[in-house]
Amino acid sequence: MQTHIFAGNLILHMDIKHNSYFDGKVQSLGFPNSESDATVGVFSPGVHDFGTASRRERMKVVHGSLTYIPTDAKYGEGQTLTVETGGKIQISCDQFTAYVCYYG
Repeated sequence: MQTHIFAGNLILHMDIKHNSYFDGKVQSLGFPNSESDATVGVFSPGVHDFGTASRRERMKVVHGSLTYIPTDAKYGEGQTLTVETGGKIQISCDQFTAYVCYYG
């Protein structure tokens, strides 16, 4: 989907991509930003295994909490999980959890 944002006389084009994983249990909207690609999304309660990171991911919890399964580390609102390239992306949530993720 392409969205047109009007800022004075300037027209900006922003490509927004919808992603859905695990039968809709994890959904996100992807967009480019000035530093890298990014997504904002929501995890449903459960275990979510995305496999191996193809590039560095920094995931900031916006609402709720999650557990990073490989280390059993817990992340709450305002905290950031970093998964380096080649790391496992395995997340567990006990509640709906919103996040923003930066790639690269």
